[in-house]
Amino acid sequence: MSYPEDAIQSLVAPWWTATQSSTLARGRLVYAFVQRADAHSFALTVEGRKEPADPSSARMRLSPLRSDAPPKPPSPPSPAVPLEAHEAWCVRRAHWRPCLVVGATGPAVHRPLRTAERETPVGPALLLAPYDDVATLDAGFVARARRAEYPHLLWDRLPLASDREVLLRLDQMQPIGRDPLGFEWTGHTLSPAALSVLDAWLAWNLTGALAPGDLRDFRDLARGG
Repeated sequence: MSYPEDAIQSLVAPWWTATQSSTLARGRLVYAFVQRADAHSFALTVEGRKEPADPSSARMRLSPLRSDAPPKPPSPPSPAVPLEAHEAWCVRRAHWRPCLVVGATGPAVHRPLRTAERETPVGPALLLAPYDDVATLDAGFVARARRAEYPHLLWDRLPLASDREVLLRLDQMQPIGRDPLGFEWTGHTLSPAALSVLDAWLAWNLTGALAPGDLRDFRDLARGG
């Protein structure tokens, strides 16, 4: 796969590598249903049991989720849709998208600690950053992103059959559970050198400061500085 000279990937070879590893680690390319940051949030509200004598089903209503009017637990409670105080069943529109594994689970939590408090979820999770296709975006904007103009956008080409151009959205990172049914693996991962670039980009996005190094040097060069 070739990259244009004004992309940082042209300085890192290889950027993507093939892998058959069964360990889901940072830098792995996956597909998953991820939420759009601009999507409106809705809440599922229990209006009552579907059948008065059947606690396994309930009638639901979809309504906007508002911080000033949070959902209230139904009375009587519905075993089919349990809801505690300060909780809500949220519904957001999600899209099946290519994503990069930015963070993987840390050290395992000792089981007695993990099961002692039901309201404190400490199970394994992944932190994903989704990719957006650039096909419908302004070419000038895409070129600026490719030259590292924006800390929250990393231009790339995916190592798939379509060789499509994408933007990695570091401003839309989100956690998902490690349920194998929740995502689809690919046989591609970032190389160690590419991961180092990603780490520098993540620090830039999180802090707003670009530390001295290859990424800063490339950005100055791409901008003619």
